[in-house]
Amino acid sequence: MKKITVFALALALASLVVYSPAQAEDSGSLEITGNVTTVTGWQRQTSGKYADPTSGVLGDGLVGAAGAGVESFGFFVDQVELDLAKSFGENIRARGDLDFYPIAGIGATPGRISPAAATGTADFIVEQGYVTANIPAGNGVEFLVGRFNSGIGLDPVDRGELSTVSFSSTHRVLLPHNLTGARAGYEFSDSFRWETYVVNDLADRAPAATTTIPSFGFNAIYNYGDEGNMSWFKFSGAGGLETPGLKKHWSFLGDMALHHMMNDAASLGLEGVYRQDNATAGAVDNNQFIAGTLKLGYDFSDVWDGTLRYGYLWDLDTGPAVGGTGVAVANNEYAPGLAGTLTNGGVRHDFVLATGYAIADGARFGLEGRFDLTKPSSGVTAGSTATGQNIGAAATFAYNF
Repeated sequence: MKKITVFALALALASLVVYSPAQAEDSGSLEITGNVTTVTGWQRQTSGKYADPTSGVLGDGLVGAAGAGVESFGFFVDQVELDLAKSFGENIRARGDLDFYPIAGIGATPGRISPAAATGTADFIVEQGYVTANIPAGNGVEFLVGRFNSGIGLDPVDRGELSTVSFSSTHRVLLPHNLTGARAGYEFSDSFRWETYVVNDLADRAPAATTTIPSFGFNAIYNYGDEGNMSWFKFSGAGGLETPGLKKHWSFLGDMALHHMMNDAASLGLEGVYRQDNATAGAVDNNQFIAGTLKLGYDFSDVWDGTLRYGYLWDLDTGPAVGGTGVAVANNEYAPGLAGTLTNGGVRHDFVLATGYAIADGARFGLEGRFDLTKPSSGVTAGSTATGQNIGAAATFAYNF
């Protein structure tokens, strides 16, 4: 009932306010935007091989974890998002992004779960909810308090903003997506921005779910190129006491991402990340990961585009993975990654070929074929040691308003 009431209130606000960008600049009117994203897809994991639950075109929360030899096909409502924003004068701004995920559309154990509902029964989350204040110091310091997107990595948080249908393995398994805390940002120039944040933890769990010591991180963003054809490079780091019960050994990650426009039509995307989640006392080894993404994009016309992407994910563990590894919960929108299923590590390769068509202003159709190859290390106990394969195809309609 509470979820229905929240949604009804949001719709009521939308019906009372007619928004135009010019009106918002003049009077600080309530700005209402959002999106509706649907997916239709099929995938199959090879029988008798290792089953990798987060692989495949549907492996990022659209379907529950599947065993080897399982074939999945379905129609999914990925999300319905309503974004509300309002300015109070020139220096104060508030924003709330409300995301709805129908349970019937994503299975009995959905991967996209609210951090407050670890049982996997939530169909509504506040993706972002914050207030910002611009402090007149130098070029102006932006101070933000609340829940916000981490900004780490090559992929955006929302599927509707992707040039592909599926997210990269790096985004699915290793990166925090949303954080709750405080962030300060400063524009040193038109090209360089620095952000520093202090948050409850990188998994966006309840306060003191791990320790009473907060986690922290930063994003350094450099933009270059002509306006309208901009390239960027981003270096991000984050760390904290992420494993419950550990007060000495920290978890940390470093990520470098590049989006480079080679010309007016062609783009190159690169990302590399290292993550380590320290194990609890008595465990054989920490959880260590190296991952990377290579993405090539090309605009065939004003409405058609294509993307070729390769992803690599290496779980370096030499000993058993530990419960509470931090990886499963740090990926606070999707199912656990390799650490939750490979007890002795392994490697995943994923290959994606995708295309997109702009149906109208704000409406996009996307089509993707994806093949994942997962090779567990010797001695793995969670399933067969034989190399797992996952092949599939999916289409998406994304409508932004």
